[in-house]
Amino acid sequence: MPEDERIRVGRLRWPVLIARRNQMPDQAGAGIVTAFQGMAKTRADVQAVGAMTFWGTMQTDSPAITHRIFMRWADALPNTHAIFRTTRRNDGSIRWEQFRVRRWKELGGRKRFVCIECELEQQGTDEQIDATE
Repeated sequence: MPEDERIRVGRLRWPVLIARRNQMPDQAGAGIVTAFQGMAKTRADVQAVGAMTFWGTMQTDSPAITHRIFMRWADALPNTHAIFRTTRRNDGSIRWEQFRVRRWKELGGRKRFVCIECELEQQGTDEQIDATE
């Protein structure tokens, strides 16, 4: 079944951050240091993909697509970018998710909205951040 490409602004309920990922070799030894630059705020609709889409990407050697993020027009985002979403829970703690951009496509051919297919790369809570520091 084809996707419904009609996006309404009211669906863009999640505030997200878009950042460019810079990876450099670690000066202290083996490893890679990741830094995020050029953060931009926007609003988006974050949707988990269905089981058929997820397993379809798992059958090939391509990375798994776990979420689709719909937002207003943004020029092509290469896979060097990441999208961050935070959610405040009822108990006041914060849950965060980091998505790696895998594919980008324009919706409806009008340069109004885009669909970004992403892979959930990391997730956690603010308690986990405090525990690692």
